[in-house]
Amino acid sequence: MRFRRFRDEQRSLTQPGPAAIPPGATVVLLVEDELAQRQLFAFALRREGYWVFEARHGGEALDVARQLPRLDLVVTDVVMPVLKGPDMAAKLREQFPQVKVLFVSGFLFNEQLEPDARLMQKPFVRSDLVRHVAELIGPPQLPSVA
Repeated sequence: MRFRRFRDEQRSLTQPGPAAIPPGATVVLLVEDELAQRQLFAFALRREGYWVFEARHGGEALDVARQLPRLDLVVTDVVMPVLKGPDMAAKLREQFPQVKVLFVSGFLFNEQLEPDARLMQKPFVRSDLVRHVAELIGPPQLPSVA
């Protein structure tokens, strides 16, 4: 019997394209460099009904966001390779001025966050993540079916 290898972090992220976003869906961009955490966070948010796009770091998040017609929330790690969370969030606000940002971090740090920034300290449970997201943008808007 042969088993396929599933750990291929360099492959493209498997997710729907921006054209597939249903009208009225709540769109979240999840940026996390740790694969297991990114998968867990994405699963929790999708299970609640949010439309989630994923990125491994800030640079990739900017590439993903350029393709999105709208963005309601960014959930991002603070310390990541390529581009740190706060720097990425500032660049995303140029394209989406009203986007909300939820920072998550497992480190004590001296990063300069916005005065009204929301920060969750890792580790946390899925229900805490879902609660914080709902507090920031409300429950997911279920797309209308034509």
